Amino acid sequence: MAIFIASTKSISRGNGQSAVASASYRTGCELEDKRYGKTHDYSKKHGVMSADIILPSALAAANADIDRSDLWNKAESAEKRKDARVAREWLINLPYELSAKDRKTLAHKFAQTLADRYGTIADCAIHKPTQREIDRGADPRNFHAHIMFTTRTAALGNNNEIILTEKADIELSDTKRHKLGMERVSVEIKEVRQLWEQLANEKLAEHKHDLIDCRSYADQGKDIEPQLKMGSVATKLERDAYETAKSVAMEKGEVFNGIAPVTIRGEINAMIAERNSLVLEASNRIIFEQRDYDERLETTKRCIERANQRIRNTKRDIEWSSKRCKNLPNWIDGNHKAIESNTRRYSDTAQANENLTQRIEDTKQAINSITEAIGRSDIEINSAVEQSARPAPNPFDDKYRRAFYERKRRIDQELREYDRQAKRESYADEKENNDLRATLNAFAHYLMTRHNEKFSLRPGFRDNPADYPEKFDYRQVKVLDRFANELGLNNDFDSFREEQRRIADLFTFDVMQNNLNAMDILINRQKERKNYQEVTADFDAFITSLDASRTAKNNELQGSLGHSDISRMTAETLTAVSYLDNIEQYINKETTANECKVLAQEHISETLRRTSTQYELAYQGLRTLDSNESVQKHARALESSLSGFNTKYADKLTESDIKSINNGLEVLSRKLEIAKPINRPSPSPF
Repeated sequence: MAIFIASTKSISRGNGQSAVASASYRTGCELEDKRYGKTHDYSKKHGVMSADIILPSALAAANADIDRSDLWNKAESAEKRKDARVAREWLINLPYELSAKDRKTLAHKFAQTLADRYGTIADCAIHKPTQREIDRGADPRNFHAHIMFTTRTAALGNNNEIILTEKADIELSDTKRHKLGMERVSVEIKEVRQLWEQLANEKLAEHKHDLIDCRSYADQGKDIEPQLKMGSVATKLERDAYETAKSVAMEKGEVFNGIAPVTIRGEINAMIAERNSLVLEASNRIIFEQRDYDERLETTKRCIERANQRIRNTKRDIEWSSKRCKNLPNWIDGNHKAIESNTRRYSDTAQANENLTQRIEDTKQAINSITEAIGRSDIEINSAVEQSARPAPNPFDDKYRRAFYERKRRIDQELREYDRQAKRESYADEKENNDLRATLNAFAHYLMTRHNEKFSLRPGFRDNPADYPEKFDYRQVKVLDRFANELGLNNDFDSFREEQRRIADLFTFDVMQNNLNAMDILINRQKERKNYQEVTADFDAFITSLDASRTAKNNELQGSLGHSDISRMTAETLTAVSYLDNIEQYINKETTANECKVLAQEHISETLRRTSTQYELAYQGLRTLDSNESVQKHARALESSLSGFNTKYADKLTESDIKSINNGLEVLSRKLEIAKPINRPSPSPF
C-alpha cells in the first residue's frame, strides 16, 4: 500500500544552498546562476519524469508567464541577507498504485492549491527511481515529487512582468504571525500535511486503493519505531558496499541476494525494520479481525433494522387492508346498483320504444273511432229527421248549423290533443336517445385515445397514478387494450369520427354487460382505481408477508452456501417451489377475490421467468467460484432445486424459460428433461 510522506524544508544561503542550483538539480536542466556567475547543468540527470512551473490562478488567468531561469534568479535577487531563505521545498511521496497521469495530476493539484493559498509560484518536478538506483537497492515504487516554492508572493508589475513582493505567510516568524492573529508555523505545516492526505486519499478512493494517514504511528496507536536518518555519507557507504559485493558475486558466477548493512546506522535500521515488520503483522491481523467483526455487527444491525421495517410495513398494510375490507361490501353493493341501474336504463329505453309504438296504435284507433262516431252521428240525425216526418232541415238553419260545428270542433280538439301528446312523447324519446348516443360516443373516444399521454400515464416512465389521478393507469390501459381488441378497434383509420361512430355502434347491452370492468374504467377511472385497490389490498398484504418470509429463508440458506451473487441466486431457487405453492393455495381459497386471483397468476408467471433466469446465471456462475468444494456444493443445491421445480412446474414453463435453463445446463453438457405430469403424456425433451 502507499505510504505517507509530506515533508518540507527551507533552501537557505546560511546552509550554502542556492535556489537556482536546487531547481537545476531537481528539474534536470541547465540554469545560469547570475548571483554567483555559475552555470548548473544537470540535463543528463536520469529519473526526472516531468518539470512544470505552476503559477497562482490569478496570474494564470492574466496570461502571465515566466521561465525557470528568470524565476529563481529573481528569487535570489529579491533576498539581501546572507542567511536568507530563498526557496521552500515540499517533498511528497506519490502512490505507486496510481498511473503516471494520475500521479502527475495529483502533484500538480497539490502544488496549485498551495500556490493559490500563499500567492507563491511553484516548480514541480516528478521523479522516479532509475534502473541504476534500483540495482543498488532502491525501492522501484519510490515515485515522488520535489515542489519548490518561492518564499515571496508573486504579482504583476507595470510591464505585465512577474515580480516577487513581500514574504508569504508561511515564511513569517512565529512572532510576526502571532501579532497578525495567526497560528504557529508548525500548525500551518500540519494543515498542509493534512491537505496532502485529503487530496491523495480522494484519488486513491476513486480507484479503490488503500488510503494513507498523515498521523504519526503513535497517534495511530501503532507500536512502530521510526528509523534513524542515514545521511549522505552512510548512504554512500551502503551503496558502495552493495555494488562491490554484487560485482564480486557476478565475477564468481554466484547468485547475489544482497548484503548485511556495513554501517552502524544501517544495522540499527535493519533491526528496527525487522521489529516493525513483526509488529505490523500482528497489528494488521488484529485490525482486520476487528474490521471483520465490525462489518458483521453492522450487517446484523442493518438486517435487524430491515426486518423491523418490514414488520412495521406489514402491520401498516394489514391495518390498511382491514380498513379497505370494511368498505368492500359497500363497493360490491355500489357495483351491483350500477349494474342494476344500467339494466333498468336500457330496459326503460326498450319500454319507451314499446310505449311509443303503442301510443301510435292507440292514436290510429282513436281516429278510427272518431270517424266511426261521426258516421254514426250522421246516421242518427238522418234517422231522427225521418222519424219525425218533418221536412229536411234547412242547411241554413242556425240550430242545425250550430250543432254540426260544435260536433266538428270537439272532434278537432281531440285530434289536436292526441297530436300534441304524441309529439311530447316523441321529443322525450329523441332526447333520451341523443343522450345515450353522446355517452356511447364519449366511451368510444376514451377507448380510441387511451394511449394518448393527455389521457394515460407515459409508458416506460413508471409514473405514479396518485400524481396523475385523472389519467388511465398502466393496468387500466391493459384492460382497455383487451376490450379494444374484442371490439376489433382499428388503429389505422382515415376518419376519426367515422371510426368513433362505428365503435359507438358496437356498445350493445350484451357487450357492455360482458365487459363491466372496462365499462367501469370508461365511466369513472378514479373510482374504478380506488375500488380495485381496495379489492386487491388482500393480495398486496399476502405477497408482502410471503416475500418477507422467503427473504428470511433465503438469507439462512445463503449463509450455508456463501456470500456471492451465485450463492444468493442458488438460495432463491431452493425456495422457489414452496413460494409458488403458497401462491397457488392462495388462488384456490374460496374467499380470494377474482381480481386477486388474476394478480396471483401474473405473479406466478413472473416468478417462473425469474427463477429460470436464475438457474441460467447460477449454473454459468459455477465457473467463477474459487474452489472445487464450493462448485460441488452449489451444483448439488441447484440439482436438488431443479428436480423439484421441473416436477412441479414443467408444464407451465414457456419456451423462453426452458431456453434459459438449458443455457445454464450447457455448463454441465446436458439439457433439462421435462418431468412427466400426472395423467398427462410426457412432452418431447427440449
